[in-house]
Amino acid sequence: MNLHRLAIIVILIFIAVIGCSGKNGNLINQSPADSKATQKELIDNWSDYNIKYRHDANVIVFDPKNDDRKILSGGKGGGVWVAVQDPEGWANFVKDNITSEDEIIITRFDDRRTGVREIWGPDNRLYGFVILPQEDGCYTRLVDENTLRLRYDRRRTRL
Repeated sequence: MNLHRLAIIVILIFIAVIGCSGKNGNLINQSPADSKATQKELIDNWSDYNIKYRHDANVIVFDPKNDDRKILSGGKGGGVWVAVQDPEGWANFVKDNITSEDEIIITRFDDRRTGVREIWGPDNRLYGFVILPQEDGCYTRLVDENTLRLRYDRRRTRL
């Protein structure tokens, strides 16, 4: 009888895990060396991305323009997100937030160390990149087959 109950519990846990895992994306931390290289590539090729940063926090999202995938930012209580849409806006962002070593630090907020996380969908496709402090949390939720919503939690790791 106990073996039967254990089998039922295992099956229920498996069903719950499968049911919950299909709607979230995955954020993968890059190593410091890879993060630095990716930041340089993002800075140099900024016009290839839809770029948004949160006005009151240390987070910036790079969503490639040349794919059919989309990253939505924020939601209920998600702060104010600002889109970088033109060379002047990008020049101002770079002036305020990028070191001489091509690292994005978003200095006007604080000096915590930032890193790149790759944003992968539940379908194992790369949606884009997010740069934020290492100790801050970020998670995604699938909206439709080509759209993820990114949520940012300041100083709360949810990876």
